[in-house]
Amino acid sequence: MAIPHAAHEKQKRGLRLGTTQQLAMEHPGLSEPSIRALIHKGGRNGLSRHIYRLGRRVMIDLDGFQDWVRQLNGRTAA
Repeated sequence: MAIPHAAHEKQKRGLRLGTTQQLAMEHPGLSEPSIRALIHKGGRNGLSRHIYRLGRRVMIDLDGFQDWVRQLNGRTAA
């Protein structure tokens, strides 16, 4: 089974992980508390597949977050 080109490119690059603070800096319309609320509800809203817990630190797949937002809005991931 062939891997779609975009997924294959992401697999080659690896994950681009960031903290809630870094995500808020990339997306000024989102505050850290609102991002934490999205993470807390990740099991219900589908975001959990882009969340990684490393000990006490919670990391977010930054590219996966953007794909998730596009998917919520009915757009395909680029």
